[in-house]
Amino acid sequence: MMKILFKPLLAANYCAAKWIVNKKLPKRVIPTALHTFTTPFAFLSAGIYCVVIGSIEFKFKTFTPIFIGLAIVMLSVSLYIEKKAKNSIERWGIKKEYKSLSKNQRQNRNTFAFLFFWASIILSFYLGVTFTGGYLVK
Repeated sequence: MMKILFKPLLAANYCAAKWIVNKKLPKRVIPTALHTFTTPFAFLSAGIYCVVIGSIEFKFKTFTPIFIGLAIVMLSVSLYIEKKAKNSIERWGIKKEYKSLSKNQRQNRNTFAFLFFWASIILSFYLGVTFTGGYLVK
């Protein structure tokens, strides 16, 4: 199930990382791929956190507990997904798959990774503004 859902996205992020990282630093490809893979999920979890915070009746008097909770949610999701994805790159053979792709397929995967990355950040921002807007009105 996880392979069906996340392998195309992880492969797209690996292609984007190979494109972004300097050719003289091949050791940085996997950390970059993991970072670009986990960041959208961290932002999506932040958006869901904002939905939950905005939906409850209790309102915090300061922003400090909200930001602490946001940091906890984003870091825990990011670390969990990064741990799973790190093992999956080798297990699913993403490096071998990358070598067999044509230039056009690599560009398509770079575009997919770019769109998923920015769409998740925009969705997170939208959810945050929509559901936590009550905190800004005094």
